[in-house]
Amino acid sequence: MIMNTEKVLIIGAGEAGRELHRELLKHFSQRFQVVGYLDDDNDLIGKSVGGILVLGSISQLSLFVKKFNVSEVFIAIPSAQGSLIREVIKSCEKQKVIFKIVPRLLEIVEGKVKLSQVRNIEVNDLLGRALVKTDQRILAEEFKGKTVFLSGAAGSIGSEISRQILQFNPKKIIAFDCWESGLYNLNLDVTNQGNKNKLECVVGNIQDYPKLERVIKFFHPDVIFHAAAYKHVPLMQKYPEEAVKNNIFGTENLVKAALAQRVKKFINISTDKAVDPTSIMGTTKLIAEKIISQANQSGITKFCSVRFGNVLDSQGSVVPTFKKQIAQGGPVTITHKDMTRYFMTIPEAVQLVLNASLLVKEGGEIFVLDMGEPVKIAELANLMIRLAGFIPEKEIPIKYVGIRPGEKMNEKLTMAHEAMRKTNHSKIFVIKPDLQMVNITDLLDDFRSAIIQNEKEIILQLLKTAAPNLKKLG
Repeated sequence: MIMNTEKVLIIGAGEAGRELHRELLKHFSQRFQVVGYLDDDNDLIGKSVGGILVLGSISQLSLFVKKFNVSEVFIAIPSAQGSLIREVIKSCEKQKVIFKIVPRLLEIVEGKVKLSQVRNIEVNDLLGRALVKTDQRILAEEFKGKTVFLSGAAGSIGSEISRQILQFNPKKIIAFDCWESGLYNLNLDVTNQGNKNKLECVVGNIQDYPKLERVIKFFHPDVIFHAAAYKHVPLMQKYPEEAVKNNIFGTENLVKAALAQRVKKFINISTDKAVDPTSIMGTTKLIAEKIISQANQSGITKFCSVRFGNVLDSQGSVVPTFKKQIAQGGPVTITHKDMTRYFMTIPEAVQLVLNASLLVKEGGEIFVLDMGEPVKIAELANLMIRLAGFIPEKEIPIKYVGIRPGEKMNEKLTMAHEAMRKTNHSKIFVIKPDLQMVNITDLLDDFRSAIIQNEKEIILQLLKTAAPNLKKLG
């Protein structure tokens, strides 16, 4: 037996766990001794995997930490639910052992694990869900040699779509956004990865139809991902005319340009806030979904929408806000102790968006991503405070500030009249909209007149006609 080494348990005897064990044997045998695996696969328990025994189930972690005097635990299940990781961490904290994780990277899901990639636990690990191991070859076949236009390319979702599609050797990605600093940073990031000639950054606004038309006509993309939108609920409550101009007419502009140039496929990024909306932002996204569904009836371009919930660590979201508040010593501000939201990591969301784009058949579909179980915002705040090394309430105060105008206590992913069906992807469901409910030409004309005349009250009334649950306007 090797002396003076740290005793280690590996959680997960699958591909990632075995690769991590090989890495430890090859490069770190003088430092670490792996005493065994823990795994919930009953067929593996009691068997030797690569010369190391699978000792028992993950729930027995405390038992084996004590038995073997373990000092470190490596979580090597890239597909693990966040709830499972939270339970492992509780056991590790109780036994006062160090815990690290193999991150949820696509290359790691495929089995390529290095110890340098094992890192401290982050909030994404605790709230992220199982990452489905998809066949990347199918995505490579879909995007290889294609020209992709991406609105909102500088945002969290847009920039990640760029990065993931660049892996599949497209002909060109047209990154379109009015946020020039974000585009500059995206271009810098992509250039550093050796993809300079694959990305074309275009500064422009989706509200500017002539510019959109020129760009679409010049590059003639095969597929459009529409991620540009105003998303902050409180600000859009204050400026409904801006929400209408951007989220509704911006979408209509891009749809018109796509149809004029006979683009093959158009994927609209939507949100759970479009379901029975109580906010202006959500209502404009619902109307955008209707624009997409109506446009599909043209038979020229195949349109679809992809609807999902909050994205962890996206720009302006609750995670970076909490991080900043914790770094400043608090208080961490929460709207309501019982408020819940669906959460998904940025890579997970984009991976599922790309897979949803493969599922488009006749077009007009609304794809709904499996967001797992909703999480209490208060629980998220407590987790983040503990991860930062502080005790909630005692060292970092928490302040409840009340629900803001337009916000819901709980979000939903479907409306009562929407029948959700399974697809051949386990994490993606599909809704076929009722085409009798999507003729909104007159509504758009009324919005146009109200915007031209700067009639805010009329704009609010028109939004109410599209979403009866809309409240606390103005």
